[in-house]
Amino acid sequence: MAKFLFSAFADEASHELDKQIEALKRNNLKYIEPRNLDGKTVSKITVDEAKKVAAKLNEGGIKVSSIGSFYGKIEITDDFEPHFEEFKNTVEVAKVLGAKYIRLFSFYFKNGESYEEYRDEVIRRLKIMTEYALDNGIQCLHENEKEIYGDTAERCLDILKALDGKLLAVFDPANFIQCGEDTLRAYDMLEEYVVYMHIKDCNEDQIVVPAGEGIGNISAIIKRFREKEGTTNFVSLEPHLKSFVGLDELEGGAKTKMLHSYASNDEAFDAAVAALDNVIKNTWKRVKLGIIGVGNIGTSHTRRIMDRSTEYVDLVAIADLDESKFQRIKDITKNPDLICYNSGSELIASGTCEAVIICTPHYGHPELGIEAMEHGLHVLSEKPAGVYTKRVREMNEAAEKSGLVFAMMFNQRTNHVYRKVKELVSSGIYGEMKRVNWIITNWYRSQSYYDSGSWRATWEGEGGGVLLNQCPHNLDLWQWICGMPNKVRAFCHESKWHNIEVEDDVTIYCEYPNGATGVFVTSTADTPGTNRLEITLDKAKIVCDSKTVELYETEVPERQFCFEYKGGFGEPKCTHTTVETDGMNFQHAEIVSNFAKCIIDGTPLIAKGEEGINGLMISNAAHLSSWLDKTIDLPVDEDLFYEKLQEKIANSSFKKETTEIVVDNMESSFQK
Repeated sequence: MAKFLFSAFADEASHELDKQIEALKRNNLKYIEPRNLDGKTVSKITVDEAKKVAAKLNEGGIKVSSIGSFYGKIEITDDFEPHFEEFKNTVEVAKVLGAKYIRLFSFYFKNGESYEEYRDEVIRRLKIMTEYALDNGIQCLHENEKEIYGDTAERCLDILKALDGKLLAVFDPANFIQCGEDTLRAYDMLEEYVVYMHIKDCNEDQIVVPAGEGIGNISAIIKRFREKEGTTNFVSLEPHLKSFVGLDELEGGAKTKMLHSYASNDEAFDAAVAALDNVIKNTWKRVKLGIIGVGNIGTSHTRRIMDRSTEYVDLVAIADLDESKFQRIKDITKNPDLICYNSGSELIASGTCEAVIICTPHYGHPELGIEAMEHGLHVLSEKPAGVYTKRVREMNEAAEKSGLVFAMMFNQRTNHVYRKVKELVSSGIYGEMKRVNWIITNWYRSQSYYDSGSWRATWEGEGGGVLLNQCPHNLDLWQWICGMPNKVRAFCHESKWHNIEVEDDVTIYCEYPNGATGVFVTSTADTPGTNRLEITLDKAKIVCDSKTVELYETEVPERQFCFEYKGGFGEPKCTHTTVETDGMNFQHAEIVSNFAKCIIDGTPLIAKGEEGINGLMISNAAHLSSWLDKTIDLPVDEDLFYEKLQEKIANSSFKKETTEIVVDNMESSFQK
């Protein structure tokens, strides 16, 4: 199923780039399809100008989805060479702006030229532009439009087939309506090629209206578009609800008819966004969601819901012990009537929600999880599942008894590189694992981080340090990819690098039932840190640095070579490959969306809640091993661990002063 990314032609709000950025941010849009920038068409800007644009967009947190160019909007009889020379410059501009796509058209036929006579010339021109762009890493997209060769679905399909998949499609419903086409029939014909959709709607009189108010079948088509397998597709607003700077040039003399009257371009743009949001909300069933705990991570979840990264949920309530946080969340959601509760228990008992995300300090995860399930609520718990497996096991039992959806926020399972490593190891092609080493020390934290909450880095408040806060993701990935060890020996150094009472530097050695061994090293005091996962199998070595996956495959299995080779110092021949991945890495937003889809239609969970106990068991075993200075067999003695943890809490004399730090954007903290 495709992932939607939302973009817009923000020049419909203003011709000024600064005001375009304001309009995008006001409407929680992260992408722009640049067309007119400060009164100049994107097709005319230079590379140096593009660099300045890129700097402004980056400062505003805005990315470019596609270049909304005018290429192909000349007469088919006009000289193509000057047009192509300008196109070459725009390819360079696209690279500067980080755009994956350039939108183009298939040439005007306004003077009665024969489609049949000039068909081959259309294909020739589009092929030249498309192949040049592809050679430079840019994909061209053809948009259907009135008065060009590709005005009907049949001629669009002719173009796309002739270019044999090198040229893909933008689908614009309103443009098809204005050419007398049925949009559902057109989408049926072109679906294979459509990777981008412009949101513009028309009524029966071919007058442009907000999305969903016309006959463009926006809801039905957008649902089909969403259901395409394994792709990331852009949905870009091109509303045309009010005249804007550059519209006359865009339409080549034609005049778009508009039904509604708006006081300003900003008002029209905001209305277009609201209409699209309404279409989205009415197209799919959505889950009424509550967030318990709106500190840093709870605020981040809120932002992802509002910017549409997270799908299939409506945030209807929040809870926090600190009511001073409520106004910040109301401001983010632009909902002054958002229901706010002073405790998780109040929210759970209110009947307001169908599901909750638990974002409290660690000890509260199983307590609130069990309570929510007892009230019939589906539960998504932030990591870790808890502090000690004894209580987490009780939460797992409550989940099984309830029959409700229970998930864990193991967002790194969505990361394309770790998914690929798991696929390689689990395939069995490369034999059994012999060794795994993971150095994961790029979790640097300053003292101010630890001072930002009274619960942080304390035995009573957090239950541990780097193993309980930063590394639950890595411990989960470790066991998810390699399986559970059966023996753990660890060295957990407490307050080694920071003024805290818990561990901030850890080395774990483990053994597996098949004889394989593993070493896991982590710290919050290394900078620059390292992230290197290396897995040795009988017939391969896999190396992952969180960005790429390197595969070193031997010609024959090492065990076979060892006993068959007679030459003494030889080694089996080895080939090296950088493994291709799908590149998709949607993190927290995908976990929440997947959780909601599981509630709605039973979609399998990416991270089942019951699996949260596994990484925690390794963590508990590591602590216990360090405290007792001995090797611990798994499963861990849960009563003994709980006893020793309580001793740590009881014997603590640590005191700390706190200064709250609110971090809305935590992406850099989880891209490990």
